[in-house]
Amino acid sequence: MMPDSFSTGRNVLADLMSEYTHSEVPAQTMQLVAEGASGRCVMRCILPSCSGIIGIYWTSARADNESFLPAALGLRSAGVLVPEVYISRTYEGGCGACLVEDLGKQSLFSLRDAPRTQRMSAYRAALHTMQSFHSISPTWPLQPPFDADLYTWEQEYFAQHLLGNHLHLSVAAGFHKLPECRQLAEFLASLSRVTIHRDFQSQNIILRAGKAYCIDFQGMRLGLPEYDVASLLYDPYVNLAEEEREELLDALAGLSGSSACPLVLQACALQRLMQALGAYANIGHNSHQDWYLTLIPTTLCMLRRLCTSISPDSPAHPLAACIASVIS
Repeated sequence: MMPDSFSTGRNVLADLMSEYTHSEVPAQTMQLVAEGASGRCVMRCILPSCSGIIGIYWTSARADNESFLPAALGLRSAGVLVPEVYISRTYEGGCGACLVEDLGKQSLFSLRDAPRTQRMSAYRAALHTMQSFHSISPTWPLQPPFDADLYTWEQEYFAQHLLGNHLHLSVAAGFHKLPECRQLAEFLASLSRVTIHRDFQSQNIILRAGKAYCIDFQGMRLGLPEYDVASLLYDPYVNLAEEEREELLDALAGLSGSSACPLVLQACALQRLMQALGAYANIGHNSHQDWYLTLIPTTLCMLRRLCTSISPDSPAHPLAACIASVIS
Protein backbone atom coordinates (compact mmCIF):
# COMPACT_ATOMS: atom_id res chain seq x y z
CA MET A 1 0.00 0.00 0.00
CA MET A 2 1.34 3.43 -0.91
CA PRO A 3 2.14 5.83 1.97
CA ASP A 4 -0.73 8.18 1.13
CA SER A 5 -3.16 5.23 1.13
CA PHE A 6 -1.75 4.08 4.46
CA SER A 7 -2.27 7.55 5.95
CA THR A 8 -5.80 7.66 4.58
CA GLY A 9 -6.55 4.23 6.01
CA ARG A 10 -5.20 5.16 9.42
CA ASN A 11 -7.31 8.33 9.53
CA VAL A 12 -10.44 6.53 8.32
CA LEU A 13 -10.05 3.74 10.86
CA ALA A 14 -9.35 6.18 13.71
CA ASP A 15 -12.59 8.02 12.87
CA LEU A 16 -14.50 4.75 12.70
CA MET A 17 -13.05 3.65 16.05
CA SER A 18 -14.08 6.99 17.54
CA GLU A 19 -17.61 6.56 16.25
CA TYR A 20 -17.93 2.99 17.50
CA THR A 21 -16.37 3.49 20.95
CA HIS A 22 -17.86 6.96 21.54
CA SER A 23 -14.41 8.21 22.52
CA GLU A 24 -11.71 10.16 20.73
CA VAL A 25 -9.19 7.95 18.93
CA PRO A 26 -6.22 9.91 17.53
CA ALA A 27 -4.81 8.56 14.27
CA GLN A 28 -1.36 8.12 15.81
CA THR A 29 -2.74 5.49 18.21
CA MET A 30 -3.50 3.18 15.29
CA GLN A 31 -0.77 0.58 14.75
CA LEU A 32 -0.29 -1.49 11.63
CA VAL A 33 -0.85 -5.22 12.00
CA ALA A 34 -0.52 -6.22 8.36
CA GLU A 35 -0.47 -4.77 4.89
CA GLY A 36 0.34 -6.06 1.45
CA ALA A 37 0.17 -5.46 -2.26
CA SER A 38 -3.60 -5.94 -2.22
CA GLY A 39 -4.53 -2.40 -1.20
CA ARG A 40 -5.64 -3.51 2.29
CA CYS A 41 -4.29 -2.65 5.71
CA VAL A 42 -5.18 -4.09 9.10
CA MET A 43 -4.72 -2.04 12.28
CA ARG A 44 -5.09 -2.21 16.03
CA CYS A 45 -5.51 0.75 18.37
CA ILE A 46 -3.32 0.94 21.47
CA LEU A 47 -6.05 2.62 23.57
CA PRO A 48 -7.79 0.42 26.18
CA SER A 49 -11.19 1.59 24.92
CA CYS A 50 -10.46 -0.13 21.60
CA SER A 51 -9.25 -3.48 22.90
CA GLY A 52 -10.74 -6.50 21.16
CA ILE A 53 -11.22 -4.61 17.89
CA ILE A 54 -9.37 -4.82 14.58
CA GLY A 55 -9.73 -2.17 11.88
CA ILE A 56 -9.56 -3.09 8.18
CA TYR A 57 -9.28 -0.53 5.38
CA TRP A 58 -9.26 -1.39 1.69
CA THR A 59 -8.93 0.30 -1.66
CA SER A 60 -9.99 -0.78 -5.14
CA ALA A 61 -6.46 -2.01 -5.95
CA ARG A 62 -7.83 -5.55 -6.26
CA ALA A 63 -11.26 -6.63 -7.39
CA ASP A 64 -11.78 -8.99 -4.46
CA ASN A 65 -11.26 -6.30 -1.79
CA GLU A 66 -14.91 -5.27 -2.00
CA SER A 67 -15.92 -8.89 -1.43
CA PHE A 68 -14.60 -8.98 2.12
CA LEU A 69 -17.59 -7.38 3.82
CA PRO A 70 -20.42 -9.43 2.22
CA ALA A 71 -18.33 -12.57 2.67
CA ALA A 72 -17.70 -11.82 6.36
CA LEU A 73 -21.38 -11.23 7.04
CA GLY A 74 -22.52 -14.21 4.99
CA LEU A 75 -20.01 -16.67 6.43
CA ARG A 76 -20.82 -15.59 9.97
CA SER A 77 -24.55 -16.08 9.40
CA ALA A 78 -23.85 -19.52 7.90
CA GLY A 79 -22.05 -20.60 11.06
CA VAL A 80 -18.50 -20.57 9.67
CA LEU A 81 -15.89 -19.40 12.20
CA VAL A 82 -14.91 -15.90 11.03
CA PRO A 83 -14.57 -12.59 12.91
CA GLU A 84 -17.75 -10.71 13.79
CA VAL A 85 -18.22 -7.39 11.96
CA TYR A 86 -19.06 -4.55 14.37
CA ILE A 87 -19.42 -1.58 12.00
CA SER A 88 -18.61 -0.85 8.36
CA ARG A 89 -18.52 2.01 5.89
CA THR A 90 -18.04 2.26 2.13
CA TYR A 91 -16.61 5.25 0.29
CA GLU A 92 -16.29 6.52 -3.24
CA GLY A 93 -13.83 4.83 -5.55
CA GLY A 94 -14.28 1.32 -4.19
CA CYS A 95 -12.70 2.07 -0.80
CA GLY A 96 -14.15 0.79 2.44
CA ALA A 97 -13.48 0.14 6.11
CA CYS A 98 -14.84 -1.95 8.92
CA LEU A 99 -14.18 -2.87 12.53
CA VAL A 100 -14.17 -6.57 13.34
CA GLU A 101 -13.59 -8.87 16.25
CA ASP A 102 -9.93 -9.19 17.24
CA LEU A 103 -9.27 -12.92 17.41
CA GLY A 104 -5.77 -12.50 18.84
CA LYS A 105 -2.30 -13.17 17.51
CA GLN A 106 -2.04 -16.97 17.60
CA SER A 107 -2.15 -18.15 14.01
CA LEU A 108 -1.47 -21.65 12.77
CA PHE A 109 1.77 -20.18 11.39
CA SER A 110 2.81 -19.01 14.87
CA LEU A 111 2.73 -22.65 16.07
CA ARG A 112 5.18 -23.89 13.41
CA ASP A 113 7.84 -24.61 16.08
CA ALA A 114 5.42 -25.86 18.76
CA PRO A 115 5.40 -29.52 19.91
CA ARG A 116 3.90 -31.86 17.33
CA THR A 117 0.88 -32.80 19.44
CA GLN A 118 -0.07 -29.14 19.85
CA ARG A 119 0.39 -28.42 16.14
CA MET A 120 -1.59 -31.45 14.99
CA SER A 121 -4.45 -30.57 17.31
CA ALA A 122 -4.53 -27.06 15.81
CA TYR A 123 -4.45 -28.45 12.29
CA ARG A 124 -7.35 -30.77 13.02
CA ALA A 125 -9.33 -27.74 14.21
CA ALA A 126 -8.45 -26.01 10.94
CA LEU A 127 -9.67 -29.03 8.95
CA HIS A 128 -12.97 -28.90 10.86
CA THR A 129 -13.42 -25.25 9.89
CA MET A 130 -12.47 -26.07 6.30
CA GLN A 131 -15.22 -28.68 6.20
CA SER A 132 -17.81 -26.12 7.31
CA PHE A 133 -16.57 -23.75 4.60
CA HIS A 134 -17.00 -26.40 1.91
CA SER A 135 -20.53 -27.30 3.03
CA ILE A 136 -22.19 -23.87 2.68
CA SER A 137 -24.27 -22.53 -0.21
CA PRO A 138 -23.54 -18.77 -0.35
CA THR A 139 -26.32 -16.34 -1.19
CA TRP A 140 -23.88 -13.47 -1.71
CA PRO A 141 -21.68 -12.84 -4.78
CA LEU A 142 -18.42 -14.76 -4.95
CA GLN A 143 -15.28 -14.21 -6.98
CA PRO A 144 -15.26 -15.86 -10.44
CA PRO A 145 -15.14 -19.65 -10.08
CA PHE A 146 -12.18 -21.84 -10.85
CA ASP A 147 -12.39 -22.92 -14.46
CA ALA A 148 -9.83 -23.95 -17.06
CA ASP A 149 -8.95 -20.33 -17.80
CA LEU A 150 -8.26 -19.51 -14.14
CA TYR A 151 -6.05 -22.57 -13.74
CA THR A 152 -4.25 -21.51 -16.91
CA TRP A 153 -3.84 -18.00 -15.48
CA GLU A 154 -2.14 -19.47 -12.39
CA GLN A 155 0.22 -21.40 -14.65
CA GLU A 156 1.01 -18.27 -16.65
CA TYR A 157 1.55 -16.32 -13.41
CA PHE A 158 4.12 -18.95 -12.36
CA ALA A 159 5.83 -18.86 -15.75
CA GLN A 160 6.01 -15.06 -15.98
CA HIS A 161 7.12 -14.20 -12.47
CA LEU A 162 9.02 -17.25 -11.22
CA LEU A 163 10.46 -18.84 -14.36
CA GLY A 164 10.95 -15.58 -16.24
CA ASN A 165 11.46 -12.63 -13.91
CA HIS A 166 13.10 -14.55 -11.07
CA LEU A 167 14.93 -17.51 -12.63
CA HIS A 168 15.44 -15.85 -16.05
CA LEU A 169 14.67 -19.06 -17.93
CA SER A 170 14.08 -18.87 -21.67
CA VAL A 171 11.22 -21.38 -21.47
CA ALA A 172 9.09 -18.91 -19.49
CA ALA A 173 7.47 -17.19 -22.49
CA GLY A 174 5.79 -20.30 -23.88
CA PHE A 175 5.48 -22.44 -20.76
CA HIS A 176 1.80 -21.82 -20.04
CA LYS A 177 0.94 -22.65 -23.67
CA LEU A 178 2.26 -26.20 -23.36
CA PRO A 179 -0.43 -28.85 -23.96
CA GLU A 180 0.51 -30.39 -20.61
CA CYS A 181 -0.63 -27.17 -18.88
CA ARG A 182 -3.97 -27.12 -20.66
CA GLN A 183 -4.48 -30.82 -20.00
CA LEU A 184 -4.18 -30.29 -16.26
CA ALA A 185 -6.37 -27.17 -16.34
CA GLU A 186 -9.14 -28.95 -18.21
CA PHE A 187 -8.95 -31.99 -15.94
CA LEU A 188 -9.35 -29.88 -12.79
CA ALA A 189 -12.11 -27.79 -14.37
CA SER A 190 -14.10 -30.92 -15.19
CA LEU A 191 -14.55 -31.89 -11.53
CA SER A 192 -17.41 -30.98 -9.19
CA ARG A 193 -16.90 -27.75 -7.24
CA VAL A 194 -17.80 -26.48 -3.77
CA THR A 195 -17.30 -23.16 -1.97
CA ILE A 196 -13.61 -22.78 -1.15
CA HIS A 197 -11.51 -20.22 0.69
CA ARG A 198 -8.83 -20.15 -2.07
CA ASP A 199 -5.99 -19.16 0.33
CA PHE A 200 -6.44 -21.59 3.22
CA GLN A 201 -2.90 -21.43 4.60
CA SER A 202 -1.39 -21.09 8.06
CA GLN A 203 -1.30 -17.29 8.25
CA ASN A 204 -5.02 -17.10 7.46
CA ILE A 205 -6.09 -19.39 10.29
CA ILE A 206 -6.37 -17.88 13.78
CA LEU A 207 -6.69 -20.10 16.84
CA ARG A 208 -8.77 -19.20 19.86
CA ALA A 209 -10.13 -21.37 22.64
CA GLY A 210 -9.38 -24.55 20.70
CA LYS A 211 -11.18 -23.40 17.56
CA ALA A 212 -9.81 -22.30 14.19
CA TYR A 213 -11.13 -19.11 12.60
CA CYS A 214 -10.66 -18.06 8.96
CA ILE A 215 -9.50 -14.62 7.88
CA ASP A 216 -8.66 -13.13 4.45
CA PHE A 217 -11.52 -14.98 2.80
CA GLN A 218 -12.42 -12.25 0.28
CA GLY A 219 -11.12 -14.44 -2.57
CA MET A 220 -13.61 -17.24 -1.85
CA ARG A 221 -15.19 -18.85 -4.91
CA LEU A 222 -16.35 -22.17 -6.29
CA GLY A 223 -13.51 -24.62 -6.71
CA LEU A 224 -12.19 -28.00 -5.69
CA PRO A 225 -12.07 -28.87 -1.99
CA GLU A 226 -8.66 -30.42 -2.63
CA TYR A 227 -7.34 -26.97 -3.55
CA ASP A 228 -7.94 -25.79 0.02
CA VAL A 229 -6.53 -29.05 1.37
CA ALA A 230 -3.41 -28.57 -0.75
CA SER A 231 -3.11 -24.94 0.40
CA LEU A 232 -2.98 -26.15 4.00
CA LEU A 233 -0.89 -29.31 3.66
CA TYR A 234 1.57 -27.98 1.08
CA ASP A 235 2.02 -24.62 2.78
CA PRO A 236 5.55 -23.23 2.22
CA TYR A 237 5.23 -21.06 5.32
CA VAL A 238 5.29 -24.22 7.45
CA ASN A 239 6.50 -27.09 5.21
CA LEU A 240 4.93 -30.07 6.96
CA ALA A 241 6.69 -33.43 7.01
CA GLU A 242 5.17 -36.13 4.81
CA GLU A 243 4.08 -38.19 7.80
CA GLU A 244 2.26 -35.14 9.18
CA ARG A 245 0.41 -34.73 5.88
CA GLU A 246 -0.63 -38.37 6.01
CA GLU A 247 -1.86 -37.99 9.59
CA LEU A 248 -3.94 -34.95 8.65
CA LEU A 249 -5.37 -36.64 5.56
CA ASP A 250 -6.52 -39.49 7.83
CA ALA A 251 -8.06 -36.90 10.17
CA LEU A 252 -9.84 -35.25 7.25
CA ALA A 253 -11.26 -38.60 6.16
CA GLY A 254 -12.59 -39.09 9.67
CA LEU A 255 -14.32 -35.70 9.57
CA SER A 256 -15.84 -35.96 6.11
CA GLY A 257 -16.43 -39.67 5.85
CA SER A 258 -14.48 -39.81 2.60
CA SER A 259 -10.85 -39.26 1.70
CA ALA A 260 -9.50 -36.51 -0.52
CA CYS A 261 -8.81 -38.09 -3.91
CA PRO A 262 -5.01 -38.56 -4.01
CA LEU A 263 -4.74 -37.85 -7.76
CA VAL A 264 -6.83 -34.68 -7.47
CA LEU A 265 -4.95 -33.58 -4.35
CA GLN A 266 -1.59 -33.95 -6.09
CA ALA A 267 -2.87 -32.03 -9.11
CA CYS A 268 -4.18 -29.24 -6.88
CA ALA A 269 -0.92 -29.17 -4.93
CA LEU A 270 0.95 -28.75 -8.21
CA GLN A 271 -1.32 -25.84 -9.14
CA ARG A 272 -1.12 -24.27 -5.70
CA LEU A 273 2.67 -24.38 -5.49
CA MET A 274 2.93 -22.83 -8.95
CA GLN A 275 0.57 -20.06 -7.87
CA ALA A 276 2.50 -19.50 -4.63
CA LEU A 277 5.85 -19.30 -6.41
CA GLY A 278 4.44 -16.82 -8.91
CA ALA A 279 3.10 -14.70 -6.04
CA TYR A 280 6.35 -14.78 -4.06
CA ALA A 281 8.38 -13.70 -7.09
CA ASN A 282 5.87 -11.03 -8.10
CA ILE A 283 5.47 -9.47 -4.65
CA GLY A 284 9.14 -9.85 -3.83
CA HIS A 285 10.41 -8.13 -6.96
CA ASN A 286 7.60 -5.77 -7.94
CA SER A 287 6.45 -4.72 -4.48
CA HIS A 288 9.97 -4.88 -3.02
CA GLN A 289 8.96 -7.15 -0.14
CA ASP A 290 12.13 -9.20 0.10
CA TRP A 291 10.78 -11.62 2.69
CA TYR A 292 8.73 -13.32 -0.02
CA LEU A 293 11.89 -13.98 -2.03
CA THR A 294 13.34 -15.92 0.91
CA LEU A 295 10.42 -18.37 0.63
CA ILE A 296 11.24 -19.33 -2.96
CA PRO A 297 14.06 -21.87 -2.32
CA THR A 298 11.97 -23.87 0.17
CA THR A 299 8.92 -23.76 -2.09
CA LEU A 300 10.96 -24.89 -5.10
CA CYS A 301 12.20 -27.86 -3.06
CA MET A 302 8.59 -28.72 -2.19
CA LEU A 303 7.63 -28.50 -5.85
CA ARG A 304 10.54 -30.71 -6.93
CA ARG A 305 9.62 -33.38 -4.37
CA LEU A 306 5.98 -33.26 -5.40
CA CYS A 307 6.83 -33.58 -9.10
CA THR A 308 8.85 -36.74 -8.45
CA SER A 309 6.11 -38.29 -6.29
CA ILE A 310 3.21 -37.92 -8.76
CA SER A 311 2.27 -41.31 -10.18
CA PRO A 312 2.54 -41.89 -13.95
CA ASP A 313 -1.21 -42.54 -14.23
CA SER A 314 -2.07 -39.12 -12.75
CA PRO A 315 -3.45 -36.40 -15.06
CA ALA A 316 -0.87 -34.13 -13.42
CA HIS A 317 2.10 -36.33 -14.35
CA PRO A 318 2.84 -34.86 -17.82
CA LEU A 319 3.04 -31.30 -16.44
CA ALA A 320 4.95 -32.46 -13.36
CA ALA A 321 7.55 -34.01 -15.66
CA CYS A 322 7.83 -30.75 -17.62
CA ILE A 323 8.25 -28.71 -14.44
CA ALA A 324 10.83 -31.12 -13.05
CA SER A 325 12.94 -30.77 -16.19
CA VAL A 326 12.74 -26.97 -16.01
CA ILE A 327 13.54 -26.44 -12.31
CA SER A 328 15.92 -29.36 -11.74
